[in-house]
Amino acid sequence: MDTSVMEYTAEDLVSHRLQRVGVLVAKPKFDQLGTDLIGLVGVTDNAKFCRIQCKGRSLLNSPTARVEIPRGYASDAFVAFLYVDTGNPTETHLFCFTGDDIRKWKGDAENYCLNISRSTFVTELAAFSFTEQRAALVKKLIIGVGAVGQFNTANYGYVESSLGGISASLSGTFKPKSDT
Repeated sequence: MDTSVMEYTAEDLVSHRLQRVGVLVAKPKFDQLGTDLIGLVGVTDNAKFCRIQCKGRSLLNSPTARVEIPRGYASDAFVAFLYVDTGNPTETHLFCFTGDDIRKWKGDAENYCLNISRSTFVTELAAFSFTEQRAALVKKLIIGVGAVGQFNTANYGYVESSLGGISASLSGTFKPKSDT
């Protein structure tokens, strides 16, 4: 299967499952820090969110597969979903990993790595199956996360004022203070 088709299938599946449990899903028009989707529990002022990466792997033609997540992605406001296709149309294997879960994976200097095997992945990853408990964990993560700094966010402002015959307008971009 074309890997891009697999990734889109994973995104659609993750979007569907998250929305069914009350997590709102947005599809950004950018790819920053592995963000395939953005998960929110509300769209009010000061809404909190998490970055979601969707991975799809097929075990149809190979007994093993590998998932890599760059080390810089796995923050506390990051969730990775893994859809594993075994070819059985009656089974859907969807797993959910928080940033904390991912940081426990083995890897190299650049990536965290998860190796999966057709014969063992169901039992080895059972604790990460996307169940109601994992959905509740994602919601709790979103609500409790300090999302400041997850992106190089900018807030835009505009002020217009007039006094007598004098009018002024001001617009600007405000970015978080850099530590460097």
